[in-house]
Amino acid sequence: MTSSDMQILLPVLIAIVFIGLNARRMMRPRRFRPVALWIGPGLVLVGVLALMGTRPAPSAGHIVGLTVALALGGVIGWARGKLVRVAVDTETGMVTQRGTPYGVLLLIGLIVLRSGIRFVAMRHPELGIDLAKATDILLFFALGLVGSYAGVLYIAVSRVRRAG
Repeated sequence: MTSSDMQILLPVLIAIVFIGLNARRMMRPRRFRPVALWIGPGLVLVGVLALMGTRPAPSAGHIVGLTVALALGGVIGWARGKLVRVAVDTETGMVTQRGTPYGVLLLIGLIVLRSGIRFVAMRHPELGIDLAKATDILLFFALGLVGSYAGVLYIAVSRVRRAG
């Protein structure tokens, strides 16, 4: 195993261990602030705008890739949002959220997938995977994921409050 392999595998292992150690906490009910939902998508959008502002205009193929990544991220973010359980305490009005084991597995799967693509790109340069363009695509994927996740949770909180 080379040092470049370790540069890819070590962060994956650290992330998996970190998620594994925090999995129980992620699945316990905790206070949920719906107004804070838009912080993540806002930060990712700022990152997308900052990154794309420093790059030359993307080609038509790259735009298609960015659009597909945004849509795919949206679908996965929607699925992840559906894996979160939202409840409202009728006495106090406090909203709580609780993750599920499937949500934790989804996060681990995304980390492994991202690192696998990076590993293949570094090991097989003949495939022509441009890591700069891959970064753009992953950032658009993240925007779709985080944005749709926030939207699904916002809708879930609205429904639970109306029902309760």
